[in-house]
Amino acid sequence: MAASRSLSPSHFCSFFFFFLLVPLLSLLSLPIPVLCQCKRPPVIFNFGDSNSDTGGLVAGLGFPVNFPNGRAFFHRSTGRLSDGRLLIDLLCQSLNATFLSPYLDSLGGSKFSNGANFAVVGSSTLPRYVPFSLNIQVMQFLHFKARSIELAASGSGTLINDESFRNALYMIDMGQNDMANTFSKNLSYAQVVKRIPSVIREIQNAVKTLYTQGGRNFWIHNTGPLGCLPQKLSLVQNKDLDPYGCLSSYNSAARLFNEGLRHLCLEMRSELKDASIVYVDIFAIKYDLIANSTKYVIL
Repeated sequence: MAASRSLSPSHFCSFFFFFLLVPLLSLLSLPIPVLCQCKRPPVIFNFGDSNSDTGGLVAGLGFPVNFPNGRAFFHRSTGRLSDGRLLIDLLCQSLNATFLSPYLDSLGGSKFSNGANFAVVGSSTLPRYVPFSLNIQVMQFLHFKARSIELAASGSGTLINDESFRNALYMIDMGQNDMANTFSKNLSYAQVVKRIPSVIREIQNAVKTLYTQGGRNFWIHNTGPLGCLPQKLSLVQNKDLDPYGCLSSYNSAARLFNEGLRHLCLEMRSELKDASIVYVDIFAIKYDLIANSTKYVIL
């Protein structure tokens, strides 16, 4: 994990170390003795895909996400493609905040006082105007913000005010489906790699749009080891496997994407002087779990 500087709002002062350890400790079911030191209720806006969708696909399209999803924690399906909580859920818990509600959920009863989750399963950065691309999610945020401030100014709503938007954390976890989709079209490795700059450019556009709206705190995930996903392993016939049983070409492309994203974060730290931009190396964390799986076995 890399950061340009500490986050400016005091209510995000204590979670960086926690969030780095969560992917490992939560999978091992170990206790996590973390106390939130937030002085104000945290506000989070998340943009992403299935890695952080807390029910957007179900709410937006009515697409069923059935049991056994949700069996390990919620004991029912909640629209998450997981048997339990996602990283975004663990982050909210560490901050003593309620789980982030899907923006599209009209029946959940949320007042969105702690932010909103725009992530939807299957989302990618491109094409730009296909639901629910990163660009569409940002457009939804712009509408949400304008309406929230309008209601807050009139005193008729309990949504987030302008100061909370400025102090909020903006999370982006996107790119995995862009990489996967290009491979699924039987493109060559060179053709897949050629598309990476376009994907990174969309993430840059999203950050700059949020920045112009007052956002200053950004938490950007790279993509995980795509070639280790069971789904990809089952679909590919000519398997070029690495020593740990993962698809070498898929992971190589993911690493190139991540390196480009890391350089983008470095550039934006210089360009957006008063912004805090954190680059989170999810690839390293997840690949370590696979490469050193015996270290994490619970007997």
